[in-house]
Amino acid sequence: MSAKPLPLLKRLRAAWQLGPVIPIDAGMSDASVFRVGEMFLKLAEDRNSATALRQEIERTQWLAAQGIRVPATVRVYDDGASAAWLSAAVPGTGAADSNLPPAELVPLIGRALRALHALPVNTCPFDETIQARLAVARRDIDAGVVDPSHFDDRNAGVLPQELLHRLTQSPPSEELVVAHGDATLSNMIVGPDGMVGLVDCGRAGRADRYLDLAVTADGIAEILGEEWIAPFAEAYGETAWQHDRARYFSDLYELF
Repeated sequence: MSAKPLPLLKRLRAAWQLGPVIPIDAGMSDASVFRVGEMFLKLAEDRNSATALRQEIERTQWLAAQGIRVPATVRVYDDGASAAWLSAAVPGTGAADSNLPPAELVPLIGRALRALHALPVNTCPFDETIQARLAVARRDIDAGVVDPSHFDDRNAGVLPQELLHRLTQSPPSEELVVAHGDATLSNMIVGPDGMVGLVDCGRAGRADRYLDLAVTADGIAEILGEEWIAPFAEAYGETAWQHDRARYFSDLYELF
């Protein structure tokens, strides 16, 4: 009888000669995440989470090739059924936890999104358009993995199927850019040099710019106050905030 295989973490610690690993909260990620010195290790030990991790690795590496500050890949493991990614930490502090005053922090965030959205969209191979996202949302709702208890207060009591139907009935015309796709303040790392890096890039791709703008503005309103949305929009270069478009993409984000 063959010996029981070691868990993936133990095998990789030995194979990659890793030091102490510290488990950390991965937010909404299905992967297990560990801090390893100045690096992060993500492990996906089933096929669904491995697929998502492969997507994150591919999109992060593509963004890096475009000159965007994202985690640099150190090692990758993939046996078809499971996957692992060792990456260098982006230096700095998450914007959600930054000690910078809002008058300094908010313009940095706005300019970082403007730089990302300035990338040539026709070169981006990843589809995060409305129709692509609605299809993923429909699949996840059918699988029962969309939890309405996480919805914003404005959607309290709304079933995922109801929200999906509403979004399907009224999609706005799209102004496509290269978007991050999960542009929360926690996924923006403010470096000591004042530059903003991006993490958790598994949903990056061609999308309407308000997919990012709406999510970031919601985070700014929650953490810093609604009065900082206008300075954020100004730093980004948005002279007239499109409230209806922002609301649509905030609601679409509820399903992810």
